[in-house]
Amino acid sequence: MSILLADDDLQLATFLSKSLESEGYSVRTALDEEAVLAELKRQNYKLIILDLNFGRTDGLKLLERLRGEGVAAPIIVLSARNRVSDRIQSLNLGADDYVTKPFSFQELAARTHAILRRKTDPGLSVRRVENLELDPVTRKVRRGQREIRLSPREFDLLHLLMRRAGETIGRNTLLEQCWGHEADSDSNLVDVYINYLRKKIDSANEPKLLFTVRGEGYRLGKPAPQTSPSELAGYHPEGLAGTGNDHAEPAMESQAAARQQGLLRTLIHSMAHDLAQPLTSVRCFLEVLALRKQGTSLQPSEIKGIEQQADRAIALTKGISAMVRAVSPPNGPWVPLDTLLNDVFDDFNVLVNSGFLTLRKDLDHSIQVTSSPVLHQLLVLLVAKLTGRNTRPLTLSISGTVHDEHCHLELLWAPSDGSSATVQDARSILAKDHTDMGEMAHSLGGDLLPGEDQPRIELKLPAGSSVAAQKNLA
Repeated sequence: MSILLADDDLQLATFLSKSLESEGYSVRTALDEEAVLAELKRQNYKLIILDLNFGRTDGLKLLERLRGEGVAAPIIVLSARNRVSDRIQSLNLGADDYVTKPFSFQELAARTHAILRRKTDPGLSVRRVENLELDPVTRKVRRGQREIRLSPREFDLLHLLMRRAGETIGRNTLLEQCWGHEADSDSNLVDVYINYLRKKIDSANEPKLLFTVRGEGYRLGKPAPQTSPSELAGYHPEGLAGTGNDHAEPAMESQAAARQQGLLRTLIHSMAHDLAQPLTSVRCFLEVLALRKQGTSLQPSEIKGIEQQADRAIALTKGISAMVRAVSPPNGPWVPLDTLLNDVFDDFNVLVNSGFLTLRKDLDHSIQVTSSPVLHQLLVLLVAKLTGRNTRPLTLSISGTVHDEHCHLELLWAPSDGSSATVQDARSILAKDHTDMGEMAHSLGGDLLPGEDQPRIELKLPAGSSVAAQKNLA
């Protein structure tokens, strides 16, 4: 049985591959979207295990693309997202199972066995929406005790609607996937066949299952829960509203503060999501270790690998702790850059002491930057993301210069273990957080500039006026 494991975390992917191979499977690992697509062209896999936390790739979009391109292999999704709406969205997009992190390896193995048994047992591959059942092998459809006879085209249309039950599907999508190039977008084939299905599926004395969503398309079953915009937009803390006769400026300040709180919540959630990755590695390692026969010795590389995963978990935990900790009011508008960086790296001393992170600083000690707590939070985020997303010890080089009244803070990283392996670049590390972190930098009057396909980030910030003037005179 061949399995394609799509995960950009090399250490976790290697561990899961070896563990699944010990269960008798043949496992191939793909570390990015291009590798996934290339492998699926190269051979057919019996199962795909897809991690939604997949570098720059949106795992859900990749899942949707695979199903849209006709990939029929069952897919198990791995994710730290544990809300019911996340599960439903993944299943509606074509996932066959959903496993939340940190998970037990035995659970993953059991779900793998079950999925592959289901693949070979037609009786277990029946799709159901309430009391409507469709068997893609025998091509039989029933609602309750009533058998429904469908034409081949009606069956294909219903099969597509059932694979994405709860989701509204547009007419053009239905037309393209069920009729291909046989009809143009002006055709009313979809409407005609939807009416055929509705007459056969929704009898007069049964609850309605097939719905028309005006202006959007058609949906089978109840709508899938959607994430409320307020969940992502943050909240308005008490005490931020302005007072006095002039309400316009306080209201704007309140909105800005609420927006910052929303960004902070989103980014903390992102770090918590990243934290599930190394925790999964540690948990699975300990579990498999307990299952090994007595007398089986650990290899030095295994011990080193799990130590590094623990260090990654520590980095992200420290980052989350620093982000939620109350910050003392600044003593003035500016702070020495070196002092600020020392404060930030105090939270990551355990990584420095363990050798996971080596620091090299080349700074002009006269440089001053804003004392806003937002800058401290942004730097903590950068360090936590950098150490939490990379799987090997790093040397982080930090340099700072001033010109055009701005401080240009550059972060460069490379493996510190002497290996020739590449490290994750800036875009992969920031991934979906780049926009939110860029907004934090803009709120300070600066800019966040990740290097294209490079292990490099530049943070451009206003410099203290006296320092900038001295540099310009020089």
